[in-house]
Amino acid sequence: MYENGSTNSTPLVLRKAITICFESDHPAIKASRVLAYTVILLVSLTGNSLVIGVLWQNRKMRKPVNYLIANMAAADLAITVVYMPQMISSVVRSYEWLVGGTLGLVLCKTVPTLHLVSIKVSILTLVFLSVERFLAVSVFARNKLTVRRVKIIIFSVWLASLAVHVPNMCALKLIPGQGGGMVCRARLNKFFGSSKGRKIYDNTLAAIFYAIPLFLIVLLYSLAAIKLRKRNVPGGNADANGRNTRNTPKEKINTNVFKMLFAVTTAFISCWLSYFIMRKGIIGTSISCNVQFIRYFLAHANCAATPCLYIIFSQKYRSCFKSILRRLACCVSVRVRSGTTLSPISQSATSFGSLSVLPRGVSLISLRFKMEDRITA
Repeated sequence: MYENGSTNSTPLVLRKAITICFESDHPAIKASRVLAYTVILLVSLTGNSLVIGVLWQNRKMRKPVNYLIANMAAADLAITVVYMPQMISSVVRSYEWLVGGTLGLVLCKTVPTLHLVSIKVSILTLVFLSVERFLAVSVFARNKLTVRRVKIIIFSVWLASLAVHVPNMCALKLIPGQGGGMVCRARLNKFFGSSKGRKIYDNTLAAIFYAIPLFLIVLLYSLAAIKLRKRNVPGGNADANGRNTRNTPKEKINTNVFKMLFAVTTAFISCWLSYFIMRKGIIGTSISCNVQFIRYFLAHANCAATPCLYIIFSQKYRSCFKSILRRLACCVSVRVRSGTTLSPISQSATSFGSLSVLPRGVSLISLRFKMEDRITA
């Protein structure tokens, strides 16, 4: 929501519309919006944490495609932890920045920037997921992605996404708002010296991170789908050595993973489409607060939807999620039991009683008092 006030030439009417957004909403509307964001925040926090936990817990899942999936979950988790609470605050307190001073300025520069960086990371990760699926079903076996290559790719993706948003980080400032509080705005026109320089910057990012990735994703998934379809038709399911590759376990896995990643990509494009379109057309254009909320809510809802798609399409992820939840439940139950257990003295007495070494007529309670008297003496 910070790019709304990023131009120095924004009309005064637009500035007021932006500053007072959500301020005059009915309390019931505010409560419903807060509840909606709280739901997707909790689902996203749980689901994406489990996705990363799968890679941490199960060594068999440490494959290139799962590393890329975990990287996308990390980007969604960053949006969930850093930016969704700010959205809830915006609904309740409009655009007022609640933290002042040096800490407030640091948060102003990092929170919106990390949001934009995470979006770019998700997009680039989807591109490399399509590359991985294309190589997995193609004949270029030697060129398939390895775990080492994927780790280098993940590091490069985060580094590149952060580098292109250095101007945004530098341009973000805390400025006085309409109600006397401070608001966080990116003055990119001032940073680039003119609105023309800022438009060149925006158009370059749109081409590199939106248009080109979308073209590559559609192209690679289309080629992979054609390859898989040829293998499932009569006469098209033999490899170079004449062996039948139809309905093999490896082929079924490739098909299932392809379906899952295709569903994830489709959900991402569907949820973020309005965000990308309105972000491009938002400079100098007034957009109502209700539309702004829907735009952000749909985009952020994708963070909660993606882990659900893994559960729907992947048996392995379902099993790993269940295993992690069982371990967490066991840990919680053990801690609860340890919090309600007897003292060390009574535990010792109980253990003696279980060994049937106590003489008749001597109760555990009396033994406990005698042992406590000896210790205090």
